[in-house]
Amino acid sequence: MRRVIVLRMSAYTRQAMALLFDRTANTYDALGVDFFGVFARELLDRAGVAPGERVLDVGCGRGAVLFPAAARVGAGGSVLGIDLSSAMIERTAKDIEDRGLANVSVSLMDAQEPTLPDAGFDVLLASFVVFFLPDPVAGLRSWHRLVTPGGRAGVTTFGADDPRWAAVREVFKPFVPPELAWTLAVRSGLFATVEGFGQAVESAGFTGVTSVERVYPVKFADPGHWITWSWSHGQRLFWELVPEDRLDAVRQAVLAELEPLREPDGSVVLAQTVRYTIAHRG
Repeated sequence: MRRVIVLRMSAYTRQAMALLFDRTANTYDALGVDFFGVFARELLDRAGVAPGERVLDVGCGRGAVLFPAAARVGAGGSVLGIDLSSAMIERTAKDIEDRGLANVSVSLMDAQEPTLPDAGFDVLLASFVVFFLPDPVAGLRSWHRLVTPGGRAGVTTFGADDPRWAAVREVFKPFVPPELAWTLAVRSGLFATVEGFGQAVESAGFTGVTSVERVYPVKFADPGHWITWSWSHGQRLFWELVPEDRLDAVRQAVLAELEPLREPDGSVVLAQTVRYTIAHRG
């Protein structure tokens, strides 16, 4: 039933995206892989999040940025996380309650058009979100108005793919319909280069835009570990596009492509390029 819902979409709507991440919420960023948390810490460092600041975390997910930001701003600051996935919001709200945090909250909201007052935040953070938006530049414009004059935004996007993993990506291509072709190209168009994305951010009204790319070795215990992990975030979309009767064959094909990449200890390592973009509202 899950695959039917996605395949029958004439376009990959916001609701379909929300449902996809609802299905990942139980295991999102919780399968023993150092991924979103690592990138979140560097984003916070580069954005210079400081005590007492008001922070908005756009697309907060399960809190990779949200909770470290809350620790940095302290009792005198505040952090609001928004996400389109009700399951993400529900589980993260429970985590906030369990941790007894008074300076952080979450709200169900569309990242494309947040229904928040102008100039309400000193810092806006968006970790691996902007390329999911129906209109990324319009989304950036809506984020610009939320930042107080003199404030800043910090955005992470993916850089170039690890070429050693190209064959794994090719396994899924035959199952991706034309209306979802963009999901194979989140590093193309305005996201293809540092310069191109910087220009897009400037076109949304931000100034002083700077970007840097870093490459991280992401380690999986073995090829099977990567497959399990890939079901726990946006990659799940590609698995769900595979017909039920082809799933095992696709799994075996992925394992076959990953086998030559094994390290001496049996692990596989993905060289993940991450782009950090910091911008300011004048």
